[in-house]
Amino acid sequence: MEPKVLSIQSWVCHGYVGNKCAVFALQHLGIEVDPINSVHLSNNTAYPTWKGESLTPNKLGDLFQGLEDNHLTSNYTHVLTGYNNSVQTLHTVLKIVKKLKSENPNLIYVCDPVLGDNNELYVPEDLVEVYKNEVIPNADYIFPNQTEVEFLTGIKIKNDQDALKAIDQFHKMGVKNVVITSLFFDTNPNDIIVIGSTINDDDNNNKYNQFKIKVGPKFNDYYTGTGDLLSSLLLGWSIREPTDLSLVCEKAISILYNIINETHNSKKSIPSNKEKQYYELRLVQSRKFIENSEIRFKSEKL
Repeated sequence: MEPKVLSIQSWVCHGYVGNKCAVFALQHLGIEVDPINSVHLSNNTAYPTWKGESLTPNKLGDLFQGLEDNHLTSNYTHVLTGYNNSVQTLHTVLKIVKKLKSENPNLIYVCDPVLGDNNELYVPEDLVEVYKNEVIPNADYIFPNQTEVEFLTGIKIKNDQDALKAIDQFHKMGVKNVVITSLFFDTNPNDIIVIGSTINDDDNNNKYNQFKIKVGPKFNDYYTGTGDLLSSLLLGWSIREPTDLSLVCEKAISILYNIINETHNSKKSIPSNKEKQYYELRLVQSRKFIENSEIRFKSEKL
């Protein structure tokens, strides 16, 4: 079956976050994607103001019902979910995932549990329990950042071993593939650490295949949409390399780093009186990195 993704996350008119990233990246990897936009905003919320609205659970259900009524759901091979801002919407998303899995037991659910960053939540706190107890146990892949891992597991991560303990909790919830997408350790101040783990299907003494990737030097600037873009790149490369999570991460992370670097280098053309929230990822200008990816960062086994 030809890969086809249903992606349920945010959309902005200007800039690149959520589905605006995911659709571009997946299509440039040659993958069909149908987006459902959980919110539709004028721009991301780092700007001084924004306008728009959230998709209500009923309207989300109606959109999916329209796809079902026209027999358009049977060809989905993957579901990708990102930002959702209410428990009710998240429950509706989960119903959609379960419905699609009942129609296609081989369907892969990729969950980016968007909760927050930099030690803070930017969604209602009750979403944490819904993700932990209901959503994540149904996922085949999860791609949380450090803040999200700490809220979901209660483990404060200061080193590799802390990260592996948290990952073990996710595996015990039923998730086969886990990638913590950004870890910041005092021992590696100039790098971002990515740690991944997959349950080993082979009959040997190694329960998990685990690895880490050092990414650096890190950029001091903050760009919105990087996590959303990385999730879509990880999904895209997992379709190409379904049995090698470390290679998937090497490819996706290298692409993302090159895109951020392209964006960073373009800042010299932006007026100095502009605040950093105006720096949007230069996806169109960086499409060559998606289409012709070269590995920039190699993984090491843990």
